[in-house]
Amino acid sequence: MHQPKIDRARGDRLKQAMTASGHRKATALAAELSISPAAITKWTQGHAMSVDHARNLAALLNVSLDWLLMGRNGPDWLRPGQLSELEIDLIGKLRERPTRITKLLIGLTTEMPKVPLPEQPKRVQP
Repeated sequence: MHQPKIDRARGDRLKQAMTASGHRKATALAAELSISPAAITKWTQGHAMSVDHARNLAALLNVSLDWLLMGRNGPDWLRPGQLSELEIDLIGKLRERPTRITKLLIGLTTEMPKVPLPEQPKRVQP
């Protein structure tokens, strides 16, 4: 019988998110999610979880689902005040471009002098 792959890094990210959000006990987090504490314990060890459970965990712990499941971006890149609408739009457009174009744009922006903006764009509230 096939054993599901254990992702210890995902379990570590879950533990990190729990600590950062003040959820020190699996039992308290489990109660908030209406699941068993054993499920939380298994997930912190890296066992698989459903997408629904992962989504609920990410929302409750205030981290991005992308980071929780795959370690991409940072745990808080979608929190209020982290990225403006313009920055999110730019990221989306860059993802549609070939890597060589993205590298060229990064090089170009690195060479541009930093000029203080008179007015900061309004931040996105997730």
